[in-house]
Amino acid sequence: MRLPRLPASPVENSLEGRAFVFSGFAVAVLAIVLYGQDYVIPAVGVATTAIGHFVSYRGRERKRSLGGQILLATLIFAGLAYFLADSALALFGGILPQANFAIALVAVTSFDLKTRRNCYSSLWISLAILYLAAVYAWDYAFGLLVALWAVCLAGFWMASHLRRMEARLRAPRAAITAVVLGALAAGLVGFIVIPQPAAFAPTPLVVSLPNFVSFRGEMENPALPLVQIAGDPSGATGSIDLHFRGRLGDSPVMYVRTGAPAYWRGLVFDTYRDGAWTASNRGYVEMQPYVPPRFLPPAPPNNLGTFVQAFRVLRPLPGVISAAYPIQSLYAPVAALREDAYGTFHTPSALRPGQTYSVVSYLPNLSPDELRTAPFAEGEPGIDPAYLDDSALSQRARQLAAEAVHGYTATQFDSVMALTYYLQSNFQYSLELGHVPPGRDPVDWFLFDVKIGYCEQFATAEVLMLRSLGIPARLATGYSTGDYDPVLDQAVVREHDAHAWVEAWFPNHGWVPIDPSPGFSPLAATRFPSHWAAGGIARLIPHLELGAPLAALGSLGILGVIPPAVAVALLVVIAWAWLRTRRWKRGVRAPASQSELLRLYERIQRKLGRRRAPPETPLEYMSGQSPGTMQSLLEEVTDAVNEGAYAGRWPDVRKVRELADRLS
Repeated sequence: MRLPRLPASPVENSLEGRAFVFSGFAVAVLAIVLYGQDYVIPAVGVATTAIGHFVSYRGRERKRSLGGQILLATLIFAGLAYFLADSALALFGGILPQANFAIALVAVTSFDLKTRRNCYSSLWISLAILYLAAVYAWDYAFGLLVALWAVCLAGFWMASHLRRMEARLRAPRAAITAVVLGALAAGLVGFIVIPQPAAFAPTPLVVSLPNFVSFRGEMENPALPLVQIAGDPSGATGSIDLHFRGRLGDSPVMYVRTGAPAYWRGLVFDTYRDGAWTASNRGYVEMQPYVPPRFLPPAPPNNLGTFVQAFRVLRPLPGVISAAYPIQSLYAPVAALREDAYGTFHTPSALRPGQTYSVVSYLPNLSPDELRTAPFAEGEPGIDPAYLDDSALSQRARQLAAEAVHGYTATQFDSVMALTYYLQSNFQYSLELGHVPPGRDPVDWFLFDVKIGYCEQFATAEVLMLRSLGIPARLATGYSTGDYDPVLDQAVVREHDAHAWVEAWFPNHGWVPIDPSPGFSPLAATRFPSHWAAGGIARLIPHLELGAPLAALGSLGILGVIPPAVAVALLVVIAWAWLRTRRWKRGVRAPASQSELLRLYERIQRKLGRRRAPPETPLEYMSGQSPGTMQSLLEEVTDAVNEGAYAGRWPDVRKVRELADRLS
């Protein structure tokens, strides 16, 4: 039985084509340097690859030696050993070992790039490097690198084919312009009109490798803004002291690629004493790095779907998994995870810069109409008494809470919103507030003296006031959404986005985020920004709704003429460029001998036992055949095919049939 084999690939003789292959690799390495902040191996890899391309071009006609192949295989296995050692043990720093291995692979194989297939393989590996860099790329500039790589791919394809035809490297400007403009137009239209599935959440690629540090009884964490981490087996006993607050800068702490803007919740607190919050329940459950849905609470009723978040850490952070809650599943590249009694996940050690993790979260239906159907939670069985403890609240503050919700007690939701709006409307938000005077209760000082505060004071006041009304509540900390870009579906979270808010318990809905700080949405529920791929562009057009594009354009006034005018102009340019490249021949049909000759050429290939490969020209196919009884016939048919394909002079039917008779 004869095993199938790939046809032999022709030797790549185009120097320009090889230059494009090297340039594509250089573009991918540049992306790793810029976004992965990896420098040594990329620099060495580019220099080595340049030498390798020179060597392989000069020796492209020489036969591969056994010793050279053994050396090549040895170097590839050495690169694989580096990858495994750096991945598992971080022997070389553990910085992007996947990308470094791919760079080393291109550098090693660059000394053996003889054929066109070898060059394509090198380009595909460089594409994999570019993909790894894309995980760390969080801006529009990365699109330029992708475009440059695509130019290198197209340039190699064009240079290789033109070299086989012995033609000059010259691109048809009109055709290329038409292709580029057409691709841009199709991409723009698709970006605007293609629906973005909201209820399907594929897990994103996480390129951080597992950190094999395990829990050792206690966790040491750097300070999280707002929270002073004490450290214990579960990592849940941090504290928030309202007597003082440090200053927060503008430095980014993490990037979040997400389909929906949300609050990134971290630690939760339930006990308030002497102006400080702590967590009373120190229980935890240890879990594997990947937590599937079956180990987590069931999906919220009437939820709107799920969405993925991919977090990239930019500075050392506590070992706390910040995410949108409730969580459906998550993966973090660590040895193990711990879930505390409040549903927050912890890692064995601090999150380091460059580390990534991914979370899939539910998007619960927390609309006002939905929450108004929830009954009052007071007296519901199973509520932890800590969530109703208002003993630290003064009598004046209790009276203020009752006055704030007077007339809004028909539903629990109305009471919660009334108190929230009261705090947002009658108090000011400021980060420039001084320390609480010694001996003063921070809540009373905020409510009755200065009436100015920051998020912890607003949230603390509302939690205690809700409890005094019989509504279970607790304090949540973490980060607000940050600077969200709906086109890129990502948020830049900075130090000053550290935030505290309220979580109130609603029967049948669980913990609902409420934000009493002025300038924030009172009902801090996560919502999809748009169900369309072009959510960011759609936001630029007022009142854009499905099925109402004309109304959307009309809302722009006279500016509404611009989009259709641009579209029409683009279509005219594409049509003109396409017509310029066409050769119209009215009434001219392909001669009958053309199809007969091509069928004869196919029969000859079947007779010879090997079909012509797509990259091969008829002349290359003919030169690859060993001399035999059909050599003369193959030469005549090859000449006829070339003359017909390139000069338009097809032989007459009688001549083709004479050649066919010789085959039979």
